[in-house]
Amino acid sequence: MVLNHDLGLPACVQTSEAKWQPSPAKGVKRLLLERKGGEKVTRATSIVSYEPGSYFEPHAHPKGEEFLVLSGTFSDEYGDYPTGTYVRNPPGTSHKPFSREGCMIFVKLQQFEMTDNERVVINLNEKRPDELKLHYNLKTLFNDYERVEIINVKENCSLPEAWTTLGVEILVLDGAISDGNQILNIGSWLRLPMNSPTKLTALKNSTFYFKFGHLRAEK
Repeated sequence: MVLNHDLGLPACVQTSEAKWQPSPAKGVKRLLLERKGGEKVTRATSIVSYEPGSYFEPHAHPKGEEFLVLSGTFSDEYGDYPTGTYVRNPPGTSHKPFSREGCMIFVKLQQFEMTDNERVVINLNEKRPDELKLHYNLKTLFNDYERVEIINVKENCSLPEAWTTLGVEILVLDGAISDGNQILNIGSWLRLPMNSPTKLTALKNSTFYFKFGHLRAEK
């Protein structure tokens, strides 16, 4: 299966209009944002919903897994991850994920560099030093061969267009932003390829996941 798989092309999914798809696990469904391959995918980006008590069988992620818990509590044998938790599981790691109360996560599979051996667990609800700016602030979650930020932007403020020339991926977590052609509300996902400068303006106080440095070549 292929969906928005060409990293050299822009892609957008308004998740409020997208259809949920079943997964191989009972009680687990997905909104597919980007995908190339079958269940043992070469690359996938999705929003995944777990009903209370649902789980996946143990499995490995040969090229790593990255997820952000959007609501509820996501769990595996290594711990519980409440709303606002960001996790990176390195290539070759495995786990058995489940949710006791139900949850929703944003997850990216099989997209790490093979040299990435750092496990990251960050609770965004805990106070952390922010890189303060006049109209926005950043919470850096990962900064190496790719960079991942949580960005808070004030209403009517725009992000530097130079950022989008690097190729970016955005998930709107709160508020709404515009790229000049469309409005992206909560849950909307946008990918802009390299060398496509775009003015992103917050239509209200907004928060979003922002990733760049990962669109140079297919992994």
